[in-house]
Amino acid sequence: MDEPVQEMPFLKNIGLLMTYQCQVSCPHCIIEAGPNRKEHMVYEDTCNWIDQIAAYRNGHIKVMSLTGGEPFIDIQFLKKISELAEARGLFVSAVTNAHWASDPDRALSILRDLPAIKMIQVSTDVYHQKNIPYANVCNAVHAAEKCQVPCTVAVCTDNSMDPGYLRIMHELSTLVDPQLIYTAITFRAGRALKSGNGHNYETSIEPPVSACGAGSAPIIFPDGRIVACIGPIIELSKHHPLIFGNLHKETLADILDKAEINPILHAIRLWGPKHFIQMLERAGYKSILPAEYIKDSVCHACYELMANPEIVAFFESIKQDFAFIRKVAYGRIYYLRETYMVQRLGLQG
Repeated sequence: MDEPVQEMPFLKNIGLLMTYQCQVSCPHCIIEAGPNRKEHMVYEDTCNWIDQIAAYRNGHIKVMSLTGGEPFIDIQFLKKISELAEARGLFVSAVTNAHWASDPDRALSILRDLPAIKMIQVSTDVYHQKNIPYANVCNAVHAAEKCQVPCTVAVCTDNSMDPGYLRIMHELSTLVDPQLIYTAITFRAGRALKSGNGHNYETSIEPPVSACGAGSAPIIFPDGRIVACIGPIIELSKHHPLIFGNLHKETLADILDKAEINPILHAIRLWGPKHFIQMLERAGYKSILPAEYIKDSVCHACYELMANPEIVAFFESIKQDFAFIRKVAYGRIYYLRETYMVQRLGLQG
């Protein structure tokens, strides 16, 4: 039999998209963040949501990840929110473009003033570096080392053979352990889809075979929406199975309890979008499937499925299929050591 998949347990981490504002307008940005975006989390809402996060299933959620936009764009707001989350027993991490780390002393001073943030991830790539110097990344990483804050680096690229990407990866390999550098392939979504700029994607007629590692950590948006992950599906405005609900209409507990028994989500976590692509082909839907996929990009394949209304209707039908639900529930036990779905649905025995 296959070896069990190693993945972060479901709902141990939840993200808060603090703001759409950012110092830069990167051409690949899924949420189209930029200097002129004004949407951000309201303090009272955020406090309420953090209280709900900490209380969910008696502390089931352990990590709160702050992202954007650029969460460091308002240091005082970031400080208040991170300290509240820490006081509620949550481990706080944050994603940043390191704009604030313009010199070593400033970087160290700012990070020391944010003691509730226990981990950071710095984003840098050919897009960010048009406006945010690589020296800022170095300053942020060194400040994290001095504050004993674990630090990883995230890099986006159209193609893993792109010269600019290879240069940055070489530079980063002398700055941090290569195992702490994470690469994501960009997608035709958000600004990348609307800009019409050329891309250098490597494509394949075969869908990616990997399972999804991102679907374990949903994200909350300033308008109260909760979506399964921070991937390209977040910019789809129409309903699909990976939109969980809205905190202005339901409690976090009600929304996440439903997510626990969402068979579409967990099938993607277990077997990736290829599982559904094969199901759709067998069901006679091959003509509406993409002709090609961005190579090795689970997120692109998932986006293409969720963006198609006919495929979303297919998902709605199989969500009622008991045999499919049972397969997913027991797959979670075997591959992910997650028993909650079987227990909630009374499938034991």
